[in-house]
Amino acid sequence: MDRESPPHAHGADADALLVPARPWRAATAEGLVRVREYNCTACLGDPPKDEAFERASIAVVQSGVFGIRTGRSIQVLSTGFLLLGNAGQRYEASHDHGVGDRCLVFDFQGRALEDLAESLRSGVGPRPFASNVLPPQPRVDALRRLAVENLSAGGCSMGLEELGVSLASHVLALTGTGSARSSSGVPDNRRARDQVVAAITHIEQSAEGELRLSELAALTRLSPFHFLRLFKRETGVTPYRFLIQTRIRRAIDLLRDTSRPVTEIAFAVGFTDLSNFINAFRREIGVSPGRYRQSGLSRARKTDRTITS
Repeated sequence: MDRESPPHAHGADADALLVPARPWRAATAEGLVRVREYNCTACLGDPPKDEAFERASIAVVQSGVFGIRTGRSIQVLSTGFLLLGNAGQRYEASHDHGVGDRCLVFDFQGRALEDLAESLRSGVGPRPFASNVLPPQPRVDALRRLAVENLSAGGCSMGLEELGVSLASHVLALTGTGSARSSSGVPDNRRARDQVVAAITHIEQSAEGELRLSELAALTRLSPFHFLRLFKRETGVTPYRFLIQTRIRRAIDLLRDTSRPVTEIAFAVGFTDLSNFINAFRREIGVSPGRYRQSGLSRARKTDRTITS
């Protein structure tokens, strides 16, 4: 699906796409994985319309009821269900059982999902999803909640990319085509560790900017999925968590050594939202940035540095 097309637009809702008001909201910037919320306003009984998935995508239904036809039969989806789309696949959506719905949609740039599927299974072909509908899954709901929180907090795109890759790998395990590959696809040698060091160096040099998972994976010449596994195996954390920790370490230095306002520090180290910075700081340090600055922790670190210098 492209930037303007919904996962299922039909009837009056399809006509509504011609006017400035859009059903999409809370979109991330273009990247390996794009995460958006879609609010369908279709009316009960609107005639179905033939559509196509422009991109490989995974939509998690957050509320509402609608039907999807990708073959001879119609499948009904409601809260918690997953709608899976192979790029270019045609379908019809209908609302014979309810009015409108809300979905959280993960769509994948280019062949990102197909490449992920091929790294997990051989013989995938152009359609990595064997079926288009999955019932509610507890793990998927947990990932959805994290993505919604990340979106509402204006979080880093790399965090959403990690969530999208984790979601896709879980869904492909449930309904992927092809034959499962061996789990030994991640190298364990000096070169692999050198690749992780290169990724760490890049994160540390670019922590104030907008980093992409695909950008880091390209440094290792691995797929994003295998890069995630390699990085976490070697460091104990995901690339996104390492990025956040790098930013927090730099924020500590600024809180300790300067009188710059907390808001200014948040933006200086790479956060785009003050509340996101405060929440991340509290998770890593145990107190808010303001509390840390006022506490003996900050003063003690100043004293330690004076004694050792």
